[in-house]
Amino acid sequence: MDLGEVLKTYLGDGQQGQLVIKFVGESHLCKISIENGQAIYLTLGAKGPTETLDTIVGKVAEWNNFINGLPARKRLENPVNQRLLDIAGVAPLAEGEIPLAEATLEEEDFQAEVVNEGAEVNAGEITAVTNRFIDLVGPLASILIEKIFSNLAHIDGATMNAATYSRFISALAAEVPEVDRQAFVDAAAQ
Repeated sequence: MDLGEVLKTYLGDGQQGQLVIKFVGESHLCKISIENGQAIYLTLGAKGPTETLDTIVGKVAEWNNFINGLPARKRLENPVNQRLLDIAGVAPLAEGEIPLAEATLEEEDFQAEVVNEGAEVNAGEITAVTNRFIDLVGPLASILIEKIFSNLAHIDGATMNAATYSRFISALAAEVPEVDRQAFVDAAAQ
């Protein structure tokens, strides 16, 4: 998901509420308070605004949600719109940092090989993959699976077409520890 597009959608045009973003590899949610289209406060778990801004540099957004009308409880002296937009892809990269486009491309490299195009994946196979995911990731896995199902407009217990299944595996794999990731993807492709 393109963080720049998400931010452009909600920063501006008098929006008011809270933008919640789940970043790949982060266990906590990033919450951005928006008032009149201006990002006036943000957190990532227990991290304050400055630490949050430093942490999200180079991160890939997995999903987002906007809670319209939610008032901000805290405010910074100045809005951080420009800093957020810079982080989303306009700012120069730090030494050794991977550009967002390349990081997303890496995830999509294995995505196309998961299932033959046009094939349907039955509910039993999907359940087996989700069970392996829960074993690898832990208790938070069930919540992540529900959110991914929601983002894919999938109903638990239904079949999935090949394209949706590939996106599903890609989203799950992004949350699996790196040492287990390729084995997880390989098992999902069988």
